[in-house]
Amino acid sequence: MIADITVVPIGVGTSLSKYIAEAVKAFKDYKYEVTASGTIVELEDFDELCTILKGIKDNLVNLGVERVVYFIKIDYKLKKDTMERKVKSVLEKLKK
Repeated sequence: MIADITVVPIGVGTSLSKYIAEAVKAFKDYKYEVTASGTIVELEDFDELCTILKGIKDNLVNLGVERVVYFIKIDYKLKKDTMERKVKSVLEKLKK
């Protein structure tokens, strides 16, 4: 399963990098990639996703954030997939 998670801490102003950096610490035990608008992570199951979401919340609450909004896209596939394989597949088709 591949998830794309965007986190928006509410009520902390317009400079969010400090908060996003703290949120990303919740991904430390997983294969992930930070992008300009979210973090992509490879997971085995939904339990791992819940663990990450709770970790993000805990990290941000520790910084004083009182409200967190999550945007989550999930690509679930019975056969295990990787971020690299998905990107490689698109790039190969672009060459044609």
